[in-house]
Amino acid sequence: MTKEVIFVFPETKINEVAGILTKHRIHGVPVVREGKLVGIITETDFFTKDPLSIYLPSYVNFIKDLKLGKKVSGDQKEKFKKIVNAVASDIMTKKCVTVSPEAKITELVSLFQKNKLSLLPVINEDNSLAGIVALADIINLINNV
Repeated sequence: MTKEVIFVFPETKINEVAGILTKHRIHGVPVVREGKLVGIITETDFFTKDPLSIYLPSYVNFIKDLKLGKKVSGDQKEKFKKIVNAVASDIMTKKCVTVSPEAKITELVSLFQKNKLSLLPVINEDNSLAGIVALADIINLINNV
């Protein structure tokens, strides 16, 4: 597992989350409040958590930068405001599949397959974030055997 985890807070703006994913070339980040895991955001959450399906990071930044929200009226203006002001807690998955630091590799592989995941937060008994395991970590382990 990776022990030094890049994470965000529930109030982190989604355009900041998108920037973190892009900058660090990662597929997702845990969402943490006071050291405790409260959710996770993966790349797919940007596209699947809103009925409008417009949580495209580049679109959000485009709207914000050009201030298009001021040039539209009524319903659309409210939709633009919602998108521009969205935060991590708006799109995060709250019920995360997690593992303990003692989890065996076979358990990890089974969870990745069963749940079609690419990331598993590792949490201690008190729900504090201890690390994260990515599917790429398993592939690297196999490659180095």
